[in-house]
Amino acid sequence: MTQVLPQIQVRFTTNQRQYIVTDSAILVPTNLRRYGLSEIINHLLGTEKPIPFDFMINGEFLRSSLDEYLKIAGLSTETTLTLEYVESILPPRELSAFQHDDWISSVKIEQSMIVTGSYDNKIRIWNTSGECKQTFSGHDAPVKSIDLYCVQGERTICVSASQDRTVRAWSILEEDYNDRCGLMYECRGHKGSVECVRFDAHGNQVASASADSTINLWNTLPPDEDELVTPETSHISREKPEIYVKKPEATLLGHTGPVQAIVYDDEYGSNRLYSGGWDHSVRMWDVESRVNVDTKNSDKVILCIAYSDVNLTKITLSSHQNWVSSLTWSPVSAYILASASYDGTLKIWDIRSKTPLYTLSQRDNSKKLFCVDWNNGIIVSGGEDCQLRVYSGDKIHGESVSSE
Repeated sequence: MTQVLPQIQVRFTTNQRQYIVTDSAILVPTNLRRYGLSEIINHLLGTEKPIPFDFMINGEFLRSSLDEYLKIAGLSTETTLTLEYVESILPPRELSAFQHDDWISSVKIEQSMIVTGSYDNKIRIWNTSGECKQTFSGHDAPVKSIDLYCVQGERTICVSASQDRTVRAWSILEEDYNDRCGLMYECRGHKGSVECVRFDAHGNQVASASADSTINLWNTLPPDEDELVTPETSHISREKPEIYVKKPEATLLGHTGPVQAIVYDDEYGSNRLYSGGWDHSVRMWDVESRVNVDTKNSDKVILCIAYSDVNLTKITLSSHQNWVSSLTWSPVSAYILASASYDGTLKIWDIRSKTPLYTLSQRDNSKKLFCVDWNNGIIVSGGEDCQLRVYSGDKIHGESVSSE
């Protein structure tokens, strides 16, 4: 006798208009997984070539059969489930790799330009074809962090933070790499290595986080003549030209150990800042009043922070086998992010699932990854293997996830 499989009523819904099907409830076997549910959607659409889909229930991806989900959720087959579906896509492809002379500590993308900071004390500007268009020298120790701000129609400003305890600002003219590119000014005030540097959303302020347990705030106005320092009135080597030197506008105090990461809340411009560090705390600052207005404590060191304006309850994503060194959100989705780790892997996540969508491994996973960035359809990463790796990221957006 043929066994009758349990069935349940489901309603299919999607935000992808080209894939909308009937919203009437349909009876389906409870042993179906993603593949079987995809077959139903393809049948309803009448597609000639099968399209793979992923399915969500109450905002979380279905990673089991419907029957297993019902048992875990404590639901019966009398329930009518609403299944939201989105098109699945292929994982990112490695497009190229650019060789550096030393470890890559930081990387940022702006338009068709990739900028890297390295342990050889230098900042490099690359195009997406792998040509190093310009190199900035000036730091006396490894560069630990960089950030970019594009002045629309004019130039891009790069700020770099270094173990030499300084922050430097550089001017980049993307289509005209010449003598007008170069150092704008230097920021002095930290007593330890500067681990992270960030622009606010409008490019009016720069924040720097240091191993000296402080966060310094700097304005980005053109330097005054009285900020010009000559070799005769400073400790600068006589071989170096005179430079403009800025002092911090303010110093934020509160961390009890090295501050490793900072990020501005773009919604508040330059008035809200988040920081994390070796004291296991994430702190929120009111920049205008210079006050630490909230502190969240962790049982782990905070090495990196990335901000998203999606309202979420607390979640923990676990898959890396070593410290997570860098995070970046997708530029087009509030649900997708990338993480780089000392385990040598780059992972792509959708926060609606607790397992990574993709894991991108280096040829030698014993080499740590230090940085990742994502912009203009490109994901880039770098670390101990001295390779700037470039991946396609244009197909990964808020309505797309990988297969199981």
